[in-house]
Formats: sequence, structure tokens, C-alpha cells
Amino acid sequence: MPHLSELQAKHADDGVTIIGVTREDRNNSIEAVRKMTADKGDTMGYTVAWDDAGKTYADYMTAAGQTGIPTSFLIDREGKVAYIGHPSRMDIPIAMVVAGTWDPVTGPKEMQAMQTLSAEIRRGAGTATKAQAEDLLKKLAEFSERWPDQAGSLAEANYQLLVAAERPDEAAPLGRRIVAAAIAAKDSMALNSLAWGIVDPQADPASRDLGLALHAATVASALTGNADAAILDTLARVHFGLGNLDRAIELQEQAVDLAKADKGLRGMLAGLEAALQEYLGARD
Repeated sequence: MPHLSELQAKHADDGVTIIGVTREDRNNSIEAVRKMTADKGDTMGYTVAWDDAGKTYADYMTAAGQTGIPTSFLIDREGKVAYIGHPSRMDIPIAMVVAGTWDPVTGPKEMQAMQTLSAEIRRGAGTATKAQAEDLLKKLAEFSERWPDQAGSLAEANYQLLVAAERPDEAAPLGRRIVAAAIAAKDSMALNSLAWGIVDPQADPASRDLGLALHAATVASALTGNADAAILDTLARVHFGLGNLDRAIELQEQAVDLAKADKGLRGMLAGLEAALQEYLGARD
């Protein structure tokens, strides 16, 4: 949402209108959408449309053979679909369509190359050894040189790789900048993502910046009214890593209770309960 809001603000004078489309399902109603857009305020600084009876979904997603959400469709000045892709990858196509330099044949191929390299870097960032991290950092540098406008989308992966490469003098300031930017944007998801990347049980315990994770997860939880089960789970894991067992158990119990009360969260309940048992066992 913050990214789409930034894109809309950036291209406000270029005739660009960004529209987020949503539709009814068992967990979504037009009343809920109206409340959410009002609560989000400037962090949803773009148009939001209600897809009546799924007609827009059928005309775009189904017609294009798309099943993943979110998916974005870029419509050019002639009303033709110029590009289909993830919204985080739309910066370059939008800028080129606005400038009149977008090629509908070579453009998508260039974006595919970008997405392939981006995916390789992201996949390796969380589990890379020191040697692998150094290799991926070289590829990230190549990515940044080729697509400088998209380099920011790999900031979290860059941080993880610098940590894995044992380059704390570079990782620490980058981590702080990522957290500060996410706080300024009130982006609880970005804060939670970075915090979880630090405390993920598969991460290297010796290189974790638990102080940064605590700050990010605490702010993320506050932004969501301490009512997001996934964020509470992350915050509990941070406290567990810091040795604050009672606080970890308290937070994990809240996360479990939230998942039990919301049918849409039942899929994560088993994992939340397993973590709770881990913490209780450590205290005993």
C-alpha cells in the first residue's frame, strides 16, 4: 500500500490513476473495505474500487490466466494492456509508458529478466552461507546497476546478505534505515518481515541483531493495535531470543487466542501453538 501510494503521488501529474480492486468474500465486505481505507488514510493514497460480483476479476485476472494476488495490469494511453506483473515491479513500466518509451515486446522480457534475478537474490538471502552471501551481493550490485529504480525493493535481502557475509558495519546502518523508512510509512508488514528475518529459527543466532528486531516488531505490533497474530508471533520470538520467557509466552498466548477467534487464521494456529509449547518448555 505505501508503495502504490508513492507511485500515485510520483505520477499524479502524468495522467496515471492507480486503482486497487477488491471484491466480496467470506472475510471481506464493502463495509470492511470502507473502514479500512478510512483507517489507512494517506497510506492508501490511491483509488480503491469494489468489484461487483467479480466482473472485473473475470475480465482481467481470469481472461489473462492470472491466479496470484496481488497482480497488476498496466493500461497505456490507448487503453491497451501494456504489462502484467506484481505491483512491486511496476515502477519501470509505468515510467516508460508515461515517457512513451515502453516496448510491449522487449519490455516484458526485460522485466522477466529482472524478476528472475530478483527472485534468485531473495530466495538465497535468508539461508546463504558467508560464501554464498558474497556471491549474491555481487549479483545484487549488478541488479542495482542495471535497474537502479528497483534496487530499493531488495533492501531487506541486501541487509540479510550483509549479515550473512559478516559485514556488520554495512548491515547495521542499512537495517536502521529500513526500519526508519517502514516506520515513517507506517508499514507494519515491512517491519514484521525484517524482524522475522532476524529471528527466524533458521537464521544464524550468532549474527542476529535482536535489538533491531525488537524495535521493528514492537512498532509493527503497536501500528496494528497489538491485534495481529503474525506480528505478535514475531514479537514473541524476539523476546524468546532475548531470554524474556514470560513476555514471550504472554505474547504467544495472545497470538494463539487471536487465531482461534478468527476462522481466517486457523491455518497458522498449529504453528503458533507449537511455538507456545516451545516457550513453555524452555521455562519449565
